[in-house]
Amino acid sequence: MLREINGVLTYAIVYTLGMMAFILLALWLCHRREIPLRNGVLLGLCYIWSMNTGARILYDILNNRFDWINYFDPGYYMQPGMWGGPLVYLAIATAGILLLARDRRSMLDIVVLTLPVPMILAKVACFANGCCYGAVCSLPWAVTFPEGGTERTAPAGVALHPTQLYEILVLAVIAVVLVALGRGRWRGTLLAWFVMLYGIGRSLTEFFRAPEKLNAVIGPLTLSQAACLAAALIAGLALIVIRHLERDPSRYPTR
Repeated sequence: MLREINGVLTYAIVYTLGMMAFILLALWLCHRREIPLRNGVLLGLCYIWSMNTGARILYDILNNRFDWINYFDPGYYMQPGMWGGPLVYLAIATAGILLLARDRRSMLDIVVLTLPVPMILAKVACFANGCCYGAVCSLPWAVTFPEGGTERTAPAGVALHPTQLYEILVLAVIAVVLVALGRGRWRGTLLAWFVMLYGIGRSLTEFFRAPEKLNAVIGPLTLSQAACLAAALIAGLALIVIRHLERDPSRYPTR
């Protein structure tokens, strides 16, 4: 795996490309759905903040190391702990749309239609960097990482599950499903579909993560798996409620 390109971390390059891809997708989708482009710009700014400062704040809070002064140091964003960006983005964007947007259903669709591509690029960055690595693997598609990593990246020369690639596959499937659902009767419900599908997919890939990276909290489930499955269950129930409400349009919130 190529960790650097001309002295620049591949992770940083691909991570930045993911944010650029998000903005382009947001603007294109707003144009396609005849929504003011300023909404796409606002989503882009929300995503960039969430994937950087928001992700660091979430990581620091969960690890009891929050200190607001750190977020003014550019070098602080080069440290590990950027995994929570999509979650922060979903929370902030969803809350903002529910409170302020006019065409709520279309905007909520755009919130998740923009996510798979940049998240795939973020996982490509993880693969290049050797982070989020898998457990020891003897299967034909096992991968090994070169020397030059850190204590937080994959051990060199050990055959491991390519969990980053597993997540890329999950996200690619989700992208195809969302596009298909967005063309039919499920238009306006893609946020719930994304949460349900990603929650299930992420909880499955977690079984192949490196054991030392995991901490079981509920039987064999890690905190991440439990949270993902709980979110998937809530999203599934929400879809059932939506189907029920659609049978009586007068009770369905169209705004």
